[in-house]
Amino acid sequence: MTGRLKNSIAAVATLGLLALGACKAPATTNFTDLDYPFPVQHAEVGGTSMAYAEMGNGERTIVLIHGLGSYMPVWKNNAPELATEYRVIAIDLPGYGKSDKPKASYTMKYFARQVRGLLDELGVDKPVLVGHSMGGQVAMTYAIEYPDQYDALVLTSPAGFEEFEDGEAKWLAQAVTPAFTCGADDESIYARHVGNFHKMPKDAHFMVEDRIALKGDPDFPNYCEAVSKSVAGMLDQPVYDDLPKIEQPVLVLFGKNDTLIPNPFLHGGSTEKVAKKGVEQLPNAELVVLEKAGHMAQFEVADAWNSAVRSFLEQQAEPEVVAAPEPEPEPAPEPEPAPEPEQPEEAAAEAPPAP
Repeated sequence: MTGRLKNSIAAVATLGLLALGACKAPATTNFTDLDYPFPVQHAEVGGTSMAYAEMGNGERTIVLIHGLGSYMPVWKNNAPELATEYRVIAIDLPGYGKSDKPKASYTMKYFARQVRGLLDELGVDKPVLVGHSMGGQVAMTYAIEYPDQYDALVLTSPAGFEEFEDGEAKWLAQAVTPAFTCGADDESIYARHVGNFHKMPKDAHFMVEDRIALKGDPDFPNYCEAVSKSVAGMLDQPVYDDLPKIEQPVLVLFGKNDTLIPNPFLHGGSTEKVAKKGVEQLPNAELVVLEKAGHMAQFEVADAWNSAVRSFLEQQAEPEVVAAPEPEPEPAPEPEPAPEPEQPEEAAAEAPPAP
């Protein structure tokens, strides 16, 4: 990155922070005190407390899985809408949000195993998995690892479609260190969040405010380590070659103005080209490209995103099987009347008495 580009980004970030009123840093908070838009519950999975929110009571269950460095509030424009027809479960992956931040591998298989464990705890069988960015790669890994335990996938700006050579993967993993995350100043935090959008909406500003406020949490270094290991986990456990194994229906959504996929430093180029290449690998998939949307399309153009997802789910719903009425039994034929017994011939006249 050139010095001029760095300075430009810093200038934009500073103006953004001033617009947010963030020139005065928000009060320090911790992960457990973050303000979520829906009630949060916890379940113990493999010795780790996982945070989740549950709403709606439809017959089908939708599971929302956030992306790298994120948390479940990114679904606040989607979960309530989907919950009008479905049971919706939004989760914080281990290492993120209100979930524990253990010393773990944070590979894609680790996340998939934790998601499966949580769903077992909640009695969920064959959900629709909805994953954003890294959460999309987690959902695909889940589908590959547990092929009989999901109903469909919805992948929004998913990681996993873009391939990296060994040298590229090594460079990227080494670039995103815990210090890269922990050491980010307020301007860098703002710039990184703005990069998720075509045009960052006002109701997304809480993401920046939360992230800045969390820097003083004693658990923050563990979060930074989780982010770093998650990047390595995505690169170490790619899914591209295994996409043909995902046989259930898949909806793929990308924002037309996504500037994060493909990686702008290593590849660049067309987002739609990457999207189409990944969709071609899937046996039963369709692609929707959303206008005026960046990497976080589900938040930025929520109405269009919600409409596309609901339409997909309605198409996948099994038609109600109506049993054919049993034919009425044919009436038994009336028995033929029994023939009347023949009348015996009149007895012969008595013989005359003998003379």
